[in-house]
Amino acid sequence: MKPLKAIIAGNRLYFILFLVFFAAGLLFLLTVGKAAAFVDLNPIHRSLLDTIFAWITFLGDGTFTVIVFILFLLQRRWSGATQVMAAFLLSALLAQILKSAFSMPRPKQFFAPGVYPYFIDGVTHIGFASFPSGHTTSIFALATLLALFTKDRWAKIAFLLGGVAVGYSRIYLGQHFLGDVLMGSCVGMITAVLVHWLFVVKLQSLPVFARG
Repeated sequence: MKPLKAIIAGNRLYFILFLVFFAAGLLFLLTVGKAAAFVDLNPIHRSLLDTIFAWITFLGDGTFTVIVFILFLLQRRWSGATQVMAAFLLSALLAQILKSAFSMPRPKQFFAPGVYPYFIDGVTHIGFASFPSGHTTSIFALATLLALFTKDRWAKIAFLLGGVAVGYSRIYLGQHFLGDVLMGSCVGMITAVLVHWLFVVKLQSLPVFARG
């Protein structure tokens, strides 16, 4: 377990800020409740903001992770590329398992018609695949790995803020509740740490990753 402790200790800033984000979100959720938290986090909607958050939410799409994976391959960063893809696939699998197990309604399915006026036609989905947020899971798996790959503290902060922005975009666009985003962030972060730990401890010395 020593290498895992070393990974956490070496990236203390990222994990402390993640805990602050998670604790603040959880406290807010427990204080006001699921429905009120969703409404309170969506006080203003404008067409420009709709467009901006639609672009931000793309960062949590699997397509964006594949782009990052390809960039790592082009740079011959074999270990990094493999970790990015492994964390993405594993976190996505875990998210889908949880979605099937809990089958929680999305906000548009949850609220009665007319209660919440900001659902976006052609963007907001209905159904029972709300918990956890898959986009948030994906971006936090990627953001955590990128934070682990760099020693630049400002880059670590930027990656975390990117993850938080994608998480909020899922709420703004009416796709998920706060609890869905918090759970997705945990699944993505933990998966990334475990994948990175596995590579550091077991696989980093393999010849195929020697240049990574």
